[in-house]
Parts: sequence; C-alpha cells; structure tokens
Amino acid sequence: MARVVNTSLLQKIKKHGAGRKLDISACFNCGNCTAVCPLAEDSGGFPRRVIRMAQVGMEQDLLASEELWRCYACGECTQTCPRQADPAAFMAAARSYAIARYDFTGLAALANRSVLGNLFVFGLFSAIFSALLLTRMNAGGPDLPLFHFLPGEWIHNIGVVLFSVVGLSAASGIASMVWRFWRKRVREGDALSIAAIPGAVYSALSDALTHRRFGQCDADATTQELAAQPWHQRPWLVHASVMGGFLAMLLATTLDFMFKPIGSVVQPWYLTRILGAVGGLVCLYGLSIVLLRRAQGKEHPYKKSSFADWFFPVLLTATVLTGLFCEVIVYLPSPATLGHDIFFAHVVLAMDLVAMLPLTKFAHVLYRTLALALFAWRNAPAKAAASVGAEA
Repeated sequence: MARVVNTSLLQKIKKHGAGRKLDISACFNCGNCTAVCPLAEDSGGFPRRVIRMAQVGMEQDLLASEELWRCYACGECTQTCPRQADPAAFMAAARSYAIARYDFTGLAALANRSVLGNLFVFGLFSAIFSALLLTRMNAGGPDLPLFHFLPGEWIHNIGVVLFSVVGLSAASGIASMVWRFWRKRVREGDALSIAAIPGAVYSALSDALTHRRFGQCDADATTQELAAQPWHQRPWLVHASVMGGFLAMLLATTLDFMFKPIGSVVQPWYLTRILGAVGGLVCLYGLSIVLLRRAQGKEHPYKKSSFADWFFPVLLTATVLTGLFCEVIVYLPSPATLGHDIFFAHVVLAMDLVAMLPLTKFAHVLYRTLALALFAWRNAPAKAAASVGAEA
C-alpha cells in the first residue's frame, strides 16, 4: 500500500526538548544505531525504526510504539553515528512529543515546547496551591508549630483532590497509549495472549524497580568516557538513586497518611521518618550528579540540555531539600519565620511536583513502565485459545 510522506511530524518533534538542536534528517537509515545499541537485540530495528517513522510522518505508529520508551539515552548511537544525526537526542525529543500527545489538557504540549510555556504551567500551579494554602494559613508568631501554621487537615484535603485529578489525567494518558498500541497490534494481525498479561506486568515492574535494562546499557557500553567512570558514578546507579530515593520518600508519605494522625509529631527514630530521610539523601546523591553533569555538558546524554531537561531535576531537588529542612525544623523548640517560609515552600513545591507528573519528564515513570509491559506482552508466546487480534 502506498504511503504519503508527511514531513510535518519531524518538524513538530523538533520543537520538543533537545530536539530543536538536532538534524535527524541527516539520517539515511544505515542501521549503525541499531548495531551498537545494547537494547536492540530483541527488537529488530530499534531505534532505527522509530526514526524512520518520524521521517515519513507515521505519527500514529510512532505514538503506538513501545520501543520509543525503551531507550535509556546512553548516547552510544549518537557517538557512533557516521552522519552526526544524534539519534539519542531525537529519541528524547520524540518521547517529549509523545507525552504532549497523550495528554488531553494541552498543558504538556505547552510545558514541553518552550521555556515560557514551562514557566507558565509551573507558575499557574504554584499560584493555585499558594492561594489555597493562604486561605487557611494561621498568621501566628514564630513559635507556632508547622502544622498549626498550615493546618495538616487542610493540606491533606488538598492532597486528596490533587492526587485524584492527577490520577485521572495520568489514567487518560495511559489509556491513550494503550489504545494506540492495541489498534496497531490488531491492524498488523499480532496475537496478544490475555493469559500473558500478568507475566508482562511482573516483567515490567521488576525491570523498572531493578533497572535491569539500564544496567545492561552500562554493562555493554563501549564508549571510553563511560567505561572510565567509577562504579558509584555510573548511570545505572545514579538513575537508580534518584528513582529509589523518590520511591522511598513516597512510601514514607503513604505510610504516614495511612497510620499516623494528620499533623502529629513523632520521634526522630520513627520508621517513616528514617525511611523518608534516607530516601531523601539517596535521591539528592543521584540528583547532584545529574545536575553537575548537565552543567558540565561533557558527556552523553548531557551535552544537549533544554530547559525541560533541567526543570524536573531542579524541581525535585528543591522539593527534597526543603523537605529535609522541614524534617529538622519540626523538632526545634521554635520554627521561627524562616521555618514557616520553608515549610510553605515545600508544600507548594511538593504539590507542583505531583501536578506536573503527567506533563513533564517525570511522566517517564508512567510511560516507560507501561511500555516495558506492552513490549513483554507483545513478545510473549501467544496461546491460541486466549489470544486476540490474530484474526483481524
């Protein structure tokens, strides 16, 4: 069947993230990126196939491709590309474009296309949360406990509404990705086994939590700059520190919500206090290396950093730092005005972080895990009695 080439897709992708600085049109599909990619052995033409989709305008196929999210931006393909087409930067830009397309509100597109758009969305959320907190803020003296200054019950109520709205937004994006995947698989006549879904989900979660595929990128790396890095600075450990530390803080917050009275002060050795503090320090370790490498811009994938690349790690760093300060301030005899200000900033930043989950690079935690599950599902041995799509 003849296909009309639509070059507008590539132009749209270039507007996202570091994609503005790349010229993927220089790619002539030689396959070198596939040959050197540590993750290409089980998916044929990855990442070459995704690049080709963008070049000829196959937007729906690109958005339905779970391969788009399997790239961990090690930079091997870019450093060995004979045409300097920068496939790694293209893949990052394409993921940013996909996040915008999965989002029905239009805020992700606004936040990822320009610095002003990103700042506008961030400022909008900050203004909304600040206004909500100010309606119940108690303007007492410097001795006022933090959860009397900002009532814990009010923070809790805002959080419940926020998580509900963000959950619906994230679910919509996930549904959009799954629907595209499903239609593509049915159109191509693939057999998808319903019985294989639990195994695919388990595979995806284990990969995401252990960073197995990220570790594979590290182990198979051939570039000199990566091979020379000490173990405690390798990309796998850095990324695992950020993600693992964040998950530890999220778990501590969840346990507090379930078992601790709202706004109550517990002993410093309380389990969730220790878990949250350790998680914060581990997360900061990874973030400090990420930000330093972005500032230096000497190695992949940090040589080309857009504002969107900076925004998420800076926002997460500010949230973690203010949170750790609050962990100390809550035990001081007098929080003082500075303590109140830091607490207010932390609550607003934490809410911003949650609100922007489906809109920024933070969305990788959703879509990459889902893509791993879809990839495992598609490649699982199909059982004829429980398969769908094979007859289409």
